[in-house]
Amino acid sequence: MKKHTVLILLVIAMAVIFTAAYMVYERYGGLMTVRPPGLGLTVPDSPSVSGGPDSAAPSENRGGTGYDPDNTSGMNGETGDTGIGPEDTAGSDAGQNGSREAQDGNPEVVGDENDGYKIMVPDFTLKDLEGREISLSDYSGKTVVLNFWATWCIYCSEEIRDLNILDKELKKAGDAVVLAVNAEEPYDKVREYAAKNDLDLTVLLDETGDVSTGLFGVFSFPNTFIISSDGSLYAYVPGRIGIDTLRKLVDMARNGEPLPKSG
Repeated sequence: MKKHTVLILLVIAMAVIFTAAYMVYERYGGLMTVRPPGLGLTVPDSPSVSGGPDSAAPSENRGGTGYDPDNTSGMNGETGDTGIGPEDTAGSDAGQNGSREAQDGNPEVVGDENDGYKIMVPDFTLKDLEGREISLSDYSGKTVVLNFWATWCIYCSEEIRDLNILDKELKKAGDAVVLAVNAEEPYDKVREYAAKNDLDLTVLLDETGDVSTGLFGVFSFPNTFIISSDGSLYAYVPGRIGIDTLRKLVDMARNGEPLPKSG
């Protein structure tokens, strides 16, 4: 009788383990490869075409297609629309403290290889720390640095200071802006963090995760999207990025320069 009881308990335990493993895979399986999260590529009046490289990760001096002035990689494209779906969603591997960073401090910029088409970034609306509704489309005609971050993320804490400096520079120029989207944290915590760190860049609150996770497929932090003035994705950076590389990417996006391919 005891043997039967033990056997039944083992079968139940194995069933629970397999069920849990399946649920984790279903939710996070897409994180095994890196491409612009949540942003797929479709061609008007033609079958869907997926955008981004087959695989890449923010690692030191990895080969492949991309922008690589300082051991980074990049993306560019030409015309098209966007399709968003779970089959096009992926992110970079991350631990509790945020996305992995290249050991030389230069993350990869993952890009699109489908020359002739653009990935159009979807519009969204979130509230800022003053309670005002801000939409991405409010900045149509400007280059946008769209950053996803969290207060608990060490890399984010380092990067947000650089973004704050960059935002002041871009505001003076008047043709670009930084939008820092905080993911799934309460208003009071984010406001206290912003005040403590003297942040005066535009911080948007995505308390439900509908935009960061639901729309852009971001599961790790920080993640940065450089958006061209026409609303298309210019570059996607998983992991922390240095301010000099950011400045260079913004300047290239402003001028419509294609990102060179390495390899």
